[in-house]
Amino acid sequence: MRPTIERVHKAVSPSWHFADYHCIEPKIGVQCGWHYHDEIELVLYYDPHHVAPGKIIIDDYVGEAAHGYAYLTGPGLPHMLTRVASTATPERPSSSHVLWLDQSWIQSLVVTVPALSAVSDMLVRANKGLMLSKATFDALYPLMNGASQLKPAAQFVRVVEILMLLCEDKSAQTLTSRPFCFYVAKDTPILDKLEKAQQFIADNYNAQISVQDICSHLHMSESSVYRMFEKHFDDSFSDHLKNYRLGKACEILVRSNIPVSVVAERVGFSNLSNFNRQFKTAKGMTPTEFRKLFG
Repeated sequence: MRPTIERVHKAVSPSWHFADYHCIEPKIGVQCGWHYHDEIELVLYYDPHHVAPGKIIIDDYVGEAAHGYAYLTGPGLPHMLTRVASTATPERPSSSHVLWLDQSWIQSLVVTVPALSAVSDMLVRANKGLMLSKATFDALYPLMNGASQLKPAAQFVRVVEILMLLCEDKSAQTLTSRPFCFYVAKDTPILDKLEKAQQFIADNYNAQISVQDICSHLHMSESSVYRMFEKHFDDSFSDHLKNYRLGKACEILVRSNIPVSVVAERVGFSNLSNFNRQFKTAKGMTPTEFRKLFG
């Protein structure tokens, strides 16, 4: 089960992208696998008939993907969505609405328009994931529903309105226990190294890889690799790898009935006791208890 480093295709503007996903027929096993991306992501779930209940996992947070829920995730923050089934019909539809924002563009916008300075604080909070208030959901829905069909100038106006609503939400709840800080200006030499490091982990997380392996892959010294992870991921290499493996374990636990011992082996843990201990520390429950949430 290969992980995904999602590349968001921005058809209208390289700075943002709106998308609407509508469900009008029954489906079994609706999944959006464990992934992360460089953009800021805002997602709303519209399901007034409660035909497509689901769960969202954002790093070590597990919550509802149901009507009235809206989440904001910062760059590099891993997450996934799972639904056992949808009973939607044309008369009882459900939908999700997504906005991806380029982080460097947002930062330049704040510099250009000082009135948007509060956006910077909001983005810092998004590094730990935010669940937005119901009032903010109600205000955001008409702005995001159908925005993907608007012309670029009209979309830009929507983006600014959305940013202001996010900044004004004082009731938004922080979700994860630790921040993910992934910000690198485009066209800088380190960006290529970071992307190669991410891809190396995505390709080899289930093997017994070490920091020496990634040093050889990147043609960097150990000290340089350690500094790169600490600075740009706010994590050590070993912790970053461990948390990525645990995220993939969550995906397998949700999607299959494979024994926990096999799950541990598939994501790179050679010792089952260590896997169980690390999983419980990160998620607050055992792998078996976690699986039952999605039973």
